[in-house]
Order: sequence, then structure tokens, then C-alpha cells
Amino acid sequence: MKSVISYQLSVISILLITGLLSGCGFHLRGAADLKLQKLHIQSESADKIANEVRRFLTEKGVQVVPTAKAAQAVLYLRNETVERRVLSVSSTSGKLEEIELNYRVEMEVRKPDNRILLEKHLISLLRDYRFDKNAVLAAGSEEDVLREDMLRDVVGQVIGSLQTIR
Repeated sequence: MKSVISYQLSVISILLITGLLSGCGFHLRGAADLKLQKLHIQSESADKIANEVRRFLTEKGVQVVPTAKAAQAVLYLRNETVERRVLSVSSTSGKLEEIELNYRVEMEVRKPDNRILLEKHLISLLRDYRFDKNAVLAAGSEEDVLREDMLRDVVGQVIGSLQTIR
């Protein structure tokens, strides 16, 4: 008897939570709502981010075209950089303790006739991590993982900006 009542309460709870979430406009991450069907990507010193954005858009059904004339809009990605900066050094050994990564890329969206759809702006992400002198190899792979994570976050911000274009 208790298991039937607890099962019914579980089902009711799940239905209630689902109703509340859908009522507030919640949707799962990754559901790109892009109004643009044809986009040209112009990369100037930003090939890595351009390739990832191209891959994401293609997966979401957006046609990435080879020329600006065939597109509804042109996405300009410029000056992709990842800077590494030492944040702290051990006062006793003089060795690295904390490092900061700064991932930056400029983005702009225009119509093929050069009208601005989205003003040029800088996307910048900062991440820091502690450098473990006892695990030097792990610190290198931690930095690589952080860089890839930052790349995914920047792609998400570019897609989010594209979603604002109507």
C-alpha cells in the first residue's frame, strides 16, 4: 500500500515539476533557435573558433555557405587569442602556483550588403587554475582541458549572440 502511494506521489511530483518548468519558458540547453538559414563565416585569425561554430551550426541545420552573396548574413570572427598569465609565484621556491587563461575573440554580424546586424564586440573568458609542482604532466593536461572548455563556452556565446538576430 505504501509503495503504491509513494509511486503515485512520485508521478505527481514529476508532472508538477515538468509543468512548472515548461510554464516558465525553460528549455534544454543546446536547442538553438536560429532565424538564419544561410550563413557565411569569415575568419580572420580565428580559424579554430570558426571551425567549431561552423560544425555546431551545420549540426543544427543551418546551411553554412561558401560566399557572402549566397548568405542571409555574414559572421565575422577575428583575432582569436588565448593568453596565459602567471597569477602567483611561491614566495619560498619561486615556482608557479597559479595561472590564468584569457580566451578572446571579436565577433560581428553583417548583411551581405554590409548593413550591421550585430555590432562588433569582444567575447572574453577568464579561467585560472593552480599549478601543482608535484604533478607537472597533469597540470599541462589540465590547461588543455580548460582551453577546450573555454572554446566550447565561446562557441555558446557566439551562438547566443546569433540567436538575438531576428
